[in-house]
Amino acid sequence: MKPISALAACAVLVPAALTAACASRPPRPDAQLARAEASLQQADQSGARQYSAVDFDAARDKLGEANRLADKGESNRAAMLAEQARVDADYATAHARHMTADKAATEVRLATETLQQESQRQQSSPASSTP
Repeated sequence: MKPISALAACAVLVPAALTAACASRPPRPDAQLARAEASLQQADQSGARQYSAVDFDAARDKLGEANRLADKGESNRAAMLAEQARVDADYATAHARHMTADKAATEVRLATETLQQESQRQQSSPASSTP
């Protein structure tokens, strides 16, 4: 039996090692993608398209890219983008809720002012009495 040369051993072992390395890719980041999708849906329901469109669009775009990367097997980059999408969507939700609350507070303040003005007007006008 002939001894195996170092070059022949490398010719066999290197492709085997590369195959093993490729087969051990990180798993698809389905949990991160699902969390980002849920955050994006929550942002949409909170009015983020209206009150925080830039952040909402950024989250949607990042989630789309994360899904594309996951489909291509680039799980680490996909997980990172999915997390960024989740954070952007959560920020858009918070911003939309803040804007909605601010708008409601302004409406209540204006209604209160109107009621106060009407009350003052009624108090300052002479009461009409009929004999």
